Amino acid sequence: MKKNILFLLIMLCISCGDTSSNQNPKLSFYYWKTTFTLDDVERETLKNLEVSKLYVRYFDIGLKNGMAVPITPIVFKDAVPLLEVVPVIYIKNEVVRNEKLDVKILANQLVDFVLQINERNNIDSQEIQLDCDWTLDSKDRFFALIDQLRKETEMKISATIRLHQVKFASKTGIPQVDRGVLMYYNMGRIASDSLNSIYDRQIAQKYMGGLKEYPLHLDYALPIYAWVVHSRNDQVVRLISRLRVEDLKQQQDLKQITPNQFVVQQEITRFGFVFQKGDVLKVESIKADQLKEMTTDLFRASGKCPNEIILYDLNSKNINYYDQEVFKEMVRCR
Repeated sequence: MKKNILFLLIMLCISCGDTSSNQNPKLSFYYWKTTFTLDDVERETLKNLEVSKLYVRYFDIGLKNGMAVPITPIVFKDAVPLLEVVPVIYIKNEVVRNEKLDVKILANQLVDFVLQINERNNIDSQEIQLDCDWTLDSKDRFFALIDQLRKETEMKISATIRLHQVKFASKTGIPQVDRGVLMYYNMGRIASDSLNSIYDRQIAQKYMGGLKEYPLHLDYALPIYAWVVHSRNDQVVRLISRLRVEDLKQQQDLKQITPNQFVVQQEITRFGFVFQKGDVLKVESIKADQLKEMTTDLFRASGKCPNEIILYDLNSKNINYYDQEVFKEMVRCR
Protein backbone atom coordinates (compact mmCIF):
# COMPACT_ATOMS: atom_id res chain seq x y z
CA MET A 1 0.00 0.00 0.00
CA LYS A 2 2.81 2.40 0.93
CA LYS A 3 4.56 1.61 -2.38
CA ASN A 4 1.40 2.48 -4.30
CA ILE A 5 1.05 5.80 -2.45
CA LEU A 6 4.72 6.59 -3.07
CA PHE A 7 4.31 5.80 -6.78
CA LEU A 8 1.29 8.09 -7.02
CA LEU A 9 3.16 10.91 -5.30
CA ILE A 10 6.08 10.56 -7.71
CA MET A 11 3.78 10.64 -10.72
CA LEU A 12 2.00 13.68 -9.31
CA CYS A 13 5.29 15.50 -8.91
CA ILE A 14 6.30 14.64 -12.46
CA SER A 15 2.95 15.89 -13.72
CA CYS A 16 3.23 19.14 -11.78
CA GLY A 17 6.74 19.68 -13.05
CA ASP A 18 5.79 19.18 -16.69
CA THR A 19 6.03 22.60 -18.28
CA SER A 20 5.66 21.42 -21.87
CA SER A 21 2.49 23.49 -22.18
CA ASN A 22 4.35 26.53 -20.90
CA GLN A 23 7.50 26.35 -22.98
CA ASN A 24 8.94 29.63 -24.08
CA PRO A 25 7.27 30.86 -27.27
CA LYS A 26 9.22 31.23 -30.49
CA LEU A 27 9.94 34.68 -31.87
CA SER A 28 8.80 35.63 -35.37
CA PHE A 29 8.39 38.80 -37.39
CA TYR A 30 5.94 40.40 -39.77
CA TYR A 31 7.37 41.85 -42.96
CA TRP A 32 5.08 44.65 -44.19
CA LYS A 33 6.77 46.41 -47.10
CA THR A 34 5.69 46.07 -50.73
CA THR A 35 9.23 45.20 -51.84
CA PHE A 36 11.06 42.34 -50.17
CA THR A 37 14.68 43.22 -49.57
CA LEU A 38 16.67 42.74 -46.38
CA ASP A 39 19.55 44.90 -45.17
CA ASP A 40 22.41 43.63 -43.03
CA VAL A 41 20.72 44.58 -39.74
CA GLU A 42 17.55 42.69 -40.62
CA ARG A 43 19.42 39.59 -41.78
CA GLU A 44 21.64 39.57 -38.69
CA THR A 45 18.59 39.96 -36.44
CA LEU A 46 16.86 36.95 -37.96
CA LYS A 47 20.03 34.95 -37.38
CA ASN A 48 20.79 36.18 -33.85
CA LEU A 49 17.24 35.67 -32.61
CA GLU A 50 17.02 32.24 -34.28
CA VAL A 51 13.87 33.26 -36.14
CA SER A 52 12.46 30.39 -38.17
CA LYS A 53 9.26 31.96 -39.51
CA LEU A 54 8.50 35.19 -41.34
CA TYR A 55 4.97 36.49 -41.94
CA VAL A 56 5.13 38.36 -45.24
CA ARG A 57 2.35 40.64 -46.47
CA TYR A 58 1.73 39.35 -50.00
CA PHE A 59 -1.05 41.70 -51.09
CA ASP A 60 -4.20 43.50 -49.96
CA ILE A 61 -7.70 42.81 -51.21
CA GLY A 62 -9.90 45.84 -51.89
CA LEU A 63 -12.83 46.80 -54.05
CA LYS A 64 -12.55 48.26 -57.55
CA ASN A 65 -15.77 48.91 -59.44
CA GLY A 66 -17.48 46.63 -56.95
CA MET A 67 -15.09 43.75 -57.62
CA ALA A 68 -12.61 42.27 -55.13
CA VAL A 69 -9.11 42.76 -56.52
CA PRO A 70 -5.52 42.37 -55.26
CA ILE A 71 -3.73 45.62 -54.43
CA THR A 72 0.04 46.32 -54.39
CA PRO A 73 1.31 42.72 -54.47
CA ILE A 74 4.78 42.22 -53.04
CA VAL A 75 7.83 42.20 -55.27
CA PHE A 76 10.76 40.02 -54.17
CA LYS A 77 14.07 41.70 -54.98
CA ASP A 78 16.01 39.49 -52.56
CA ALA A 79 15.82 35.76 -52.06
CA VAL A 80 14.06 34.79 -48.86
CA PRO A 81 16.38 33.37 -46.17
CA LEU A 82 16.03 29.71 -45.28
CA LEU A 83 12.99 30.00 -43.07
CA GLU A 84 9.26 29.35 -43.27
CA VAL A 85 7.27 32.03 -45.07
CA VAL A 86 3.62 32.61 -44.17
CA PRO A 87 1.81 34.70 -46.80
CA VAL A 88 -0.42 37.32 -45.14
CA ILE A 89 -3.37 38.76 -47.03
CA TYR A 90 -4.96 41.94 -45.73
CA ILE A 91 -8.66 42.00 -46.63
CA LYS A 92 -10.37 45.35 -46.32
CA ASN A 93 -13.66 45.17 -44.45
CA GLU A 94 -15.40 46.75 -47.45
CA VAL A 95 -14.75 43.52 -49.35
CA VAL A 96 -16.55 41.19 -46.94
CA ARG A 97 -19.31 43.74 -46.39
CA ASN A 98 -20.13 43.60 -50.09
CA GLU A 99 -23.37 41.63 -50.44
CA LYS A 100 -22.46 40.66 -54.00
CA LEU A 101 -19.18 39.04 -52.96
CA ASP A 102 -18.69 35.57 -54.43
CA VAL A 103 -16.57 33.87 -51.76
CA LYS A 104 -15.96 30.83 -53.97
CA ILE A 105 -14.37 32.92 -56.71
CA LEU A 106 -12.38 35.04 -54.22
CA ALA A 107 -11.05 32.00 -52.35
CA ASN A 108 -9.90 30.44 -55.61
CA GLN A 109 -8.21 33.66 -56.69
CA LEU A 110 -6.46 34.13 -53.32
CA VAL A 111 -4.95 30.66 -53.37
CA ASP A 112 -4.01 30.93 -57.03
CA PHE A 113 -2.29 34.29 -56.55
CA VAL A 114 -0.37 33.05 -53.50
CA LEU A 115 0.81 29.98 -55.41
CA GLN A 116 1.91 32.14 -58.35
CA ILE A 117 4.02 34.35 -56.07
CA ASN A 118 5.48 31.31 -54.32
CA GLU A 119 6.35 29.52 -57.55
CA ARG A 120 7.97 32.63 -58.99
CA ASN A 121 10.16 33.04 -55.89
CA ASN A 122 10.81 29.41 -54.98
CA ILE A 123 8.79 29.57 -51.75
CA ASP A 124 6.94 26.63 -50.23
CA SER A 125 4.32 27.81 -47.72
CA GLN A 126 2.49 25.64 -45.22
CA GLU A 127 0.08 28.31 -44.02
CA ILE A 128 -1.91 31.33 -45.20
CA GLN A 129 -2.89 34.10 -42.80
CA LEU A 130 -5.90 36.36 -43.30
CA ASP A 131 -5.86 39.81 -41.77
CA CYS A 132 -9.36 41.28 -41.62
CA ASP A 133 -11.09 43.39 -38.99
CA TRP A 134 -14.49 41.84 -39.57
CA THR A 135 -17.59 43.32 -37.98
CA LEU A 136 -21.09 42.14 -37.16
CA ASP A 137 -22.32 42.89 -40.66
CA SER A 138 -19.36 41.26 -42.41
CA LYS A 139 -18.52 38.23 -40.27
CA ASP A 140 -20.78 35.79 -42.14
CA ARG A 141 -19.10 36.47 -45.49
CA PHE A 142 -15.62 36.45 -43.90
CA PHE A 143 -16.29 33.14 -42.20
CA ALA A 144 -17.75 31.75 -45.45
CA LEU A 145 -14.54 32.82 -47.22
CA ILE A 146 -12.52 30.85 -44.67
CA ASP A 147 -14.71 27.78 -45.18
CA GLN A 148 -14.23 28.06 -48.93
CA LEU A 149 -10.46 28.48 -48.58
CA ARG A 150 -10.33 25.15 -46.75
CA LYS A 151 -11.78 23.54 -49.88
CA GLU A 152 -9.25 25.27 -52.12
CA THR A 153 -6.02 24.48 -50.26
CA GLU A 154 -4.46 22.02 -47.87
CA MET A 155 -2.40 24.79 -46.29
CA LYS A 156 -3.26 25.72 -42.72
CA ILE A 157 -5.26 28.90 -42.29
CA SER A 158 -4.77 31.43 -39.51
CA ALA A 159 -6.46 34.75 -38.90
CA THR A 160 -5.64 37.91 -37.01
CA ILE A 161 -7.89 38.63 -34.03
CA ARG A 162 -8.59 42.05 -32.49
CA LEU A 163 -9.13 42.65 -28.79
CA HIS A 164 -12.79 43.58 -29.28
CA GLN A 165 -13.33 40.26 -31.11
CA VAL A 166 -12.09 38.45 -28.01
CA LYS A 167 -14.17 40.43 -25.51
CA PHE A 168 -17.35 40.19 -27.59
CA ALA A 169 -16.71 36.73 -29.03
CA SER A 170 -20.32 35.63 -28.54
CA LYS A 171 -21.40 38.40 -30.94
CA THR A 172 -18.47 38.70 -33.33
CA GLY A 173 -18.05 34.93 -33.62
CA ILE A 174 -15.04 32.62 -33.75
CA PRO A 175 -13.44 32.02 -37.15
CA GLN A 176 -12.96 28.35 -38.03
CA VAL A 177 -9.22 28.60 -38.54
CA ASP A 178 -6.32 26.55 -37.24
CA ARG A 179 -5.23 29.35 -34.90
CA GLY A 180 -5.55 33.05 -34.31
CA VAL A 181 -3.01 35.83 -33.82
CA LEU A 182 -4.08 38.49 -31.34
CA MET A 183 -3.06 41.92 -32.61
CA TYR A 184 -2.03 43.62 -29.38
CA TYR A 185 -1.72 47.11 -30.78
CA ASN A 186 -3.72 49.94 -32.42
CA MET A 187 -5.86 50.15 -29.31
CA GLY A 188 -6.85 53.78 -29.16
CA ARG A 189 -8.21 56.54 -31.32
CA ILE A 190 -5.68 58.26 -33.56
CA ALA A 191 -5.89 61.87 -32.42
CA SER A 192 -3.93 65.04 -31.82
CA ASP A 193 -4.03 64.59 -28.03
CA SER A 194 -1.23 63.21 -25.88
CA LEU A 195 -2.47 59.61 -25.78
CA ASN A 196 -0.71 56.73 -27.55
CA SER A 197 -3.05 55.03 -30.02
CA ILE A 198 -0.63 52.13 -30.56
CA TYR A 199 -0.71 50.89 -26.97
CA ASP A 200 -2.64 51.85 -23.87
CA ARG A 201 -2.45 49.45 -20.95
CA GLN A 202 -5.68 50.68 -19.37
CA ILE A 203 -7.61 50.15 -22.58
CA ALA A 204 -6.03 46.73 -23.14
CA GLN A 205 -6.97 45.45 -19.69
CA LYS A 206 -10.62 46.26 -20.31
CA TYR A 207 -10.62 43.71 -23.13
CA MET A 208 -8.49 40.92 -21.70
CA GLY A 209 -11.07 39.25 -19.48
CA GLY A 210 -12.11 36.79 -22.17
CA LEU A 211 -8.65 35.48 -23.04
CA LYS A 212 -8.79 32.41 -20.78
CA GLU A 213 -12.13 31.28 -22.15
CA TYR A 214 -11.48 32.12 -25.81
CA PRO A 215 -11.83 28.73 -27.57
CA LEU A 216 -9.33 29.39 -30.37
CA HIS A 217 -5.60 29.04 -29.75
CA LEU A 218 -4.01 32.47 -29.86
CA ASP A 219 -0.48 33.61 -30.54
CA TYR A 220 0.41 37.26 -30.01
CA ALA A 221 1.51 40.04 -32.34
CA LEU A 222 3.24 42.92 -30.55
CA PRO A 223 4.31 46.35 -31.86
CA ILE A 224 7.87 47.56 -32.29
CA TYR A 225 6.96 50.19 -34.88
CA ALA A 226 6.56 53.95 -34.52
CA TRP A 227 4.76 56.66 -36.43
CA VAL A 228 4.10 60.38 -36.33
CA VAL A 229 0.57 61.74 -36.03
CA HIS A 230 0.53 64.98 -38.05
CA SER A 231 -2.20 67.36 -36.84
CA ARG A 232 -3.38 70.79 -37.89
CA ASN A 233 -5.84 72.79 -35.78
CA ASP A 234 -6.38 69.69 -33.62
CA GLN A 235 -7.41 67.64 -36.66
CA VAL A 236 -5.35 64.66 -37.82
CA VAL A 237 -3.90 65.22 -41.28
CA ARG A 238 -1.96 62.00 -41.78
CA LEU A 239 0.19 59.27 -40.26
CA ILE A 240 3.87 59.16 -41.19
CA SER A 241 5.46 55.77 -40.63
CA ARG A 242 8.88 54.88 -39.22
CA LEU A 243 9.71 58.24 -37.64
CA ARG A 244 10.83 58.60 -34.04
CA VAL A 245 11.67 61.41 -31.64
CA GLU A 246 15.33 61.30 -32.67
CA ASP A 247 14.37 61.95 -36.30
CA LEU A 248 12.35 65.04 -35.41
CA LYS A 249 15.00 66.42 -33.07
CA GLN A 250 17.35 66.70 -36.03
CA GLN A 251 15.02 69.12 -37.84
CA GLN A 252 15.83 72.78 -37.11
CA ASP A 253 12.34 74.06 -37.94
CA LEU A 254 10.63 71.82 -35.39
CA LYS A 255 10.34 72.91 -31.76
CA GLN A 256 9.97 70.21 -29.13
CA ILE A 257 7.14 71.08 -26.74
CA THR A 258 6.72 67.76 -24.88
CA PRO A 259 8.82 64.57 -24.78
CA ASN A 260 7.01 63.28 -27.89
CA GLN A 261 5.43 66.38 -29.50
CA PHE A 262 6.88 68.99 -31.85
CA VAL A 263 5.43 72.15 -33.37
CA VAL A 264 6.35 73.39 -36.85
CA GLN A 265 7.93 76.86 -36.74
CA GLN A 266 7.46 77.79 -40.41
CA GLU A 267 6.19 76.19 -43.60
CA ILE A 268 8.60 73.42 -44.58
CA THR A 269 8.87 70.27 -46.64
CA ARG A 270 10.18 67.28 -44.71
CA PHE A 271 9.92 63.49 -45.04
CA GLY A 272 8.16 63.97 -48.39
CA PHE A 273 5.33 66.11 -46.97
CA VAL A 274 4.53 69.82 -46.64
CA PHE A 275 3.99 71.16 -43.11
CA GLN A 276 2.46 74.51 -42.22
CA LYS A 277 3.46 76.77 -39.34
CA GLY A 278 1.71 75.63 -36.17
CA ASP A 279 1.26 72.01 -37.25
CA VAL A 280 1.88 69.53 -34.43
CA LEU A 281 3.80 66.28 -34.88
CA LYS A 282 3.25 63.65 -32.21
CA VAL A 283 5.50 60.59 -32.08
CA GLU A 284 3.87 57.35 -30.97
CA SER A 285 6.19 54.45 -30.16
CA ILE A 286 6.68 51.60 -27.71
CA LYS A 287 9.35 51.51 -25.01
CA ALA A 288 11.24 48.36 -24.08
CA ASP A 289 9.64 48.11 -20.65
CA GLN A 290 6.21 48.31 -22.30
CA LEU A 291 7.01 45.28 -24.43
CA LYS A 292 7.86 43.31 -21.29
CA GLU A 293 4.71 44.64 -19.66
CA MET A 294 2.61 43.44 -22.59
CA THR A 295 3.87 39.87 -22.49
CA THR A 296 3.53 39.67 -18.70
CA ASP A 297 -0.07 40.91 -18.85
CA LEU A 298 -0.95 38.54 -21.68
CA PHE A 299 0.59 35.50 -20.00
CA ARG A 300 -1.26 36.25 -16.78
CA ALA A 301 -4.59 37.01 -18.41
CA SER A 302 -4.57 33.89 -20.59
CA GLY A 303 -3.01 31.61 -17.98
CA LYS A 304 -0.66 30.10 -20.54
CA CYS A 305 2.12 30.85 -22.98
CA PRO A 306 1.55 31.18 -26.70
CA ASN A 307 3.50 29.17 -29.25
CA GLU A 308 4.71 32.34 -30.93
CA ILE A 309 5.20 36.03 -30.38
CA ILE A 310 5.27 37.90 -33.68
CA LEU A 311 6.84 41.36 -33.78
CA TYR A 312 5.44 44.01 -36.11
CA ASP A 313 7.47 44.69 -38.08
CA LEU A 314 10.88 43.64 -39.41
CA ASN A 315 12.65 46.87 -40.26
CA SER A 316 16.13 48.02 -39.31
CA LYS A 317 14.81 51.34 -37.96
CA ASN A 318 12.53 49.45 -35.59
CA ILE A 319 15.16 46.90 -34.63
CA ASN A 320 17.89 49.45 -33.91
CA TYR A 321 15.62 51.22 -31.43
CA TYR A 322 15.85 48.28 -29.02
CA ASP A 323 18.53 46.24 -27.35
CA GLN A 324 17.87 42.77 -28.75
CA GLU A 325 18.05 41.32 -25.26
CA VAL A 326 14.60 42.87 -24.83
CA PHE A 327 13.24 40.58 -27.55
CA LYS A 328 14.79 37.54 -25.87
CA GLU A 329 13.35 38.57 -22.51
CA MET A 330 9.86 38.91 -23.99
CA VAL A 331 9.67 35.25 -24.90
CA ARG A 332 10.64 33.95 -21.47
CA CYS A 333 7.31 32.63 -20.27
CA ARG A 334 6.63 33.56 -16.67
